Amino acid sequence: MARLVKVLFIEDEALLRSLFEDSLTAYSDEYADKYQFELDTRKDYLTAMEYLEKMPAPDLIVLDLRLPVGKADMVQELPEPERGFDLLRKIKSEQKFKNCPVLVFTNLGDRETEQKAKQLGADKFMIKAKVLPKQLLDAIVELLEKK
Repeated sequence: MARLVKVLFIEDEALLRSLFEDSLTAYSDEYADKYQFELDTRKDYLTAMEYLEKMPAPDLIVLDLRLPVGKADMVQELPEPERGFDLLRKIKSEQKFKNCPVLVFTNLGDRETEQKAKQLGADKFMIKAKVLPKQLLDAIVELLEKK
């Protein structure tokens, strides 16, 4: 029987959230004997923080670094990577997330960003523009199997 895996996907871009959700459905057949995926998404810093504070830890978190604060009327505000790093700090500092791998999934591909993410405890770092949906799913499975 397949194990139910809860994935929290923190991503502000609706198209990427939808694509990821579709890819979990389309490609998960390959892993159907091992895993059944349940996806929960958050699109901004505030709703992600609320989830982290109130909900049980998921099995894995996919985290974008550039996130808006979270009010619909703040469209002009530019997302900042510090918000993603703040979420990563919170996840890696709390006991309830001890067994929860974090895959940082961002378009910030500079070496400094990757090093900072890894120093803060990211288990994997992937650049969105260089990853196909199937590769992201494979990376998630890889992290689950290391756990």
